Amino acid sequence: MNLIRALSTSVLLVVTLTSCIAPAKVSEEKDANGNKIEYVYYTPTGSNVPIKVRKDELKTTDSETATEDKTFLDMQRNGSANLPQSPSGK
Repeated sequence: MNLIRALSTSVLLVVTLTSCIAPAKVSEEKDANGNKIEYVYYTPTGSNVPIKVRKDELKTTDSETATEDKTFLDMQRNGSANLPQSPSGK
């Protein structure tokens, strides 16, 4: 009985260790057109943690970023004063 337990335990241990050692399968992500999706690491302003974004999403101009930052700061300063009203007007 001990021999059977030892043998089954060793087989289970070998299978577990070989699955951990095996390299991960690398698959290329593709968009709907079949083109390879490229990612870059981007560190947002005010953060020290880089995030992974698609390369085509990163293409923004400085004026767009400045406009978005200005809009965000205005929303923070004004609070809920300039929020749109509900459709009923209440």
